[in-house]
Amino acid sequence: MRPVTALALILATGCPVGGVKLNKDTAGGEDSAGTPCETPPRWYADADADGFGDLASSTVACEQPDGYLADSTDCDDTLASVSPAGLEVCNDLDDDCDGLVDSDDDSLDLTTLFEAFTDADHDGYGDPATAVTVCVLDDFQVADGTDCDDTLLAVNPSVTEVCNEIDDDCDGAVDEDLLLTGYDDADGDGYGDATTGVTACELPPGAITDGTDCDDADPTVNPGAVELCNGADDDCEGTIDEGALDTLPWYADADTDGYGDAASSTTACDAPPGYVDDNTDCDDTDPAVNPAASELCNGLDDDCDGTVDTDASDRSTWYADSDSDGYGDPTSSTTACDAPAGYITDASDCDDANPAVNPAATEVCNGLDDDCNGTVDTDAADLSTWYADNDSDGYGDATSTTTACDAPADYVSDDTDCDDTDSAVNPGALEVCGGLDLDCDGADPELCTSCADALADGYTTDGLYTIDVDGSGGALTDVEVWCDQSTDGGGWTLIQRTVWDWTETSLLLTGYGDWYTADVGSAAPAQAFRLAGANWSTVGAGGEMLAMHANRDSTSLADCDPLYYTASGGTLTVSSSTASFTSLAGTVSLTNVDELSTTDSGPSTACVNDYDGVPWFYSTCCTTCPSFKSDYWSDEAHPMASYTDSNADLYGQLASDVCPSGAALPNENGGGYEGINVMEIYLR
Repeated sequence: MRPVTALALILATGCPVGGVKLNKDTAGGEDSAGTPCETPPRWYADADADGFGDLASSTVACEQPDGYLADSTDCDDTLASVSPAGLEVCNDLDDDCDGLVDSDDDSLDLTTLFEAFTDADHDGYGDPATAVTVCVLDDFQVADGTDCDDTLLAVNPSVTEVCNEIDDDCDGAVDEDLLLTGYDDADGDGYGDATTGVTACELPPGAITDGTDCDDADPTVNPGAVELCNGADDDCEGTIDEGALDTLPWYADADTDGYGDAASSTTACDAPPGYVDDNTDCDDTDPAVNPAASELCNGLDDDCDGTVDTDASDRSTWYADSDSDGYGDPTSSTTACDAPAGYITDASDCDDANPAVNPAATEVCNGLDDDCNGTVDTDAADLSTWYADNDSDGYGDATSTTTACDAPADYVSDDTDCDDTDSAVNPGALEVCGGLDLDCDGADPELCTSCADALADGYTTDGLYTIDVDGSGGALTDVEVWCDQSTDGGGWTLIQRTVWDWTETSLLLTGYGDWYTADVGSAAPAQAFRLAGANWSTVGAGGEMLAMHANRDSTSLADCDPLYYTASGGTLTVSSSTASFTSLAGTVSLTNVDELSTTDSGPSTACVNDYDGVPWFYSTCCTTCPSFKSDYWSDEAHPMASYTDSNADLYGQLASDVCPSGAALPNENGGGYEGINVMEIYLR
């Protein structure tokens, strides 16, 4: 470096000793302390603070201002690296302010020089053959010298290699990784023949990039094919049939019985020696054991079905003996080599749930085939004797028998029926008040004495009954009467009935002797009837009376429904003889406490002495009462009819309730039809 001559500027202060300093930019003045300064010095700005001032930027002041120096040698006060004390380097600057730049300055730091290369094609990369050392690049120089062809703008390290037989990216390789190798694919399977490879930027027509086909004449042979058992290298792996997809499993047949061992196998296209395609041999050490063998009772699984002896061809049949009676159930069997628990060889038990039933048992009457002979109870040791009950009355005929455990149809255990053709005849029959020997005791019953007596013996049906009125078997035995067994508890004996028909011919009375000793008329319904007065006190022993009146309807003249009236607690006295009717007296209180007396049978003594009266029916004497419009017709009231027509009966009904039209004919109608119609008296 050339020496730099320092210019020392000695500036006279111009201030006399003891003078006062002036403020900057003033010709004379005072300093900050107020001391006069006649000629203040000049100061230079040091903007980059490198200790050197800028000649172009100065001020004068008695005192040095901040950021100012007395030096003025800095040639660039914007860069701290540029000053008289700076080091000249290659940067196109006068670093040491000596007036020389870069290589023109002998003091240049040679370490800052660098290589430059000519860039003829202006691609930013220079030709390494043109290297020079410079401080500053000129217009055709670059710092990079890696261009391998400075004549081509498209060739330099920054470009992408293309397939053009040029080293485009200057990496020393031409078309690297871009060349293609093409192979012929004669069989069109997408795999080329490796022996036909050609390398170029572009594939020849028909060429492909793959060259792995080991048989380019067969499209089924290539690396993508599946190896099959066909004697060819289908997948071009270099071996034939190895790992073929369609290999078969083969199983060792050590005992050479034609059946292989599933636990010892291999796969191959063809059976290896000592192998078969079967895997069902369960013991490959014994040729007698295989699925084709017959199972035998030998403790082995001869036929390889997973069970030992269960299906053996020589096994026995065993029968369940659930009741442990030594006899087996033919419907519950099994086959086995040995008897299972609870099984035996016998199969003759017909009920294996009952130990008492088997071929050795005794047949008894219990609804079971005890001895297993196929029949139930027919030969039982305890058969019973049964008797025919042909009339189904529950009693059997001792002369007609059979034996069985249970009663056959129409047979019973009883043998006491004395007439098996009549169900009403048997020891349990109700034998009432006469008739035949119904209860088989060998004796005919006595007759009943009244309807109440018959009711007590169980006869509850209204109708005709034959009774022994006086109970002595005397002259009045076997009298037929009508019994009402339903009204107000039943047991009523009819003693009088008067019935008017349209011919008015019913005769009620005869001589008084007959009234006492005989009955008149028929006791059947709709017939006039009178029981002999001598019997009244017997059949009415209970002191009760029942009166019935059936009116005639006022419109249709048909019969109205009957009205019933009961009375009790009264007295009834009948006195007479075979010669004369001496008296008939009695009083019975009816329901409403009114009295209807037998004295109403007629006021005339002659009537009583000469004719039979009809108590409660009429107020006058008559011989053939009534007689329609006869000389004997009386217009006097009829006592019973008048009473019943004006009072409610046993069931709370009046004539208006029981007649269809709601009204009955009056008892006396002045020559018209008789309205009394039917009247009945019963005793009990």
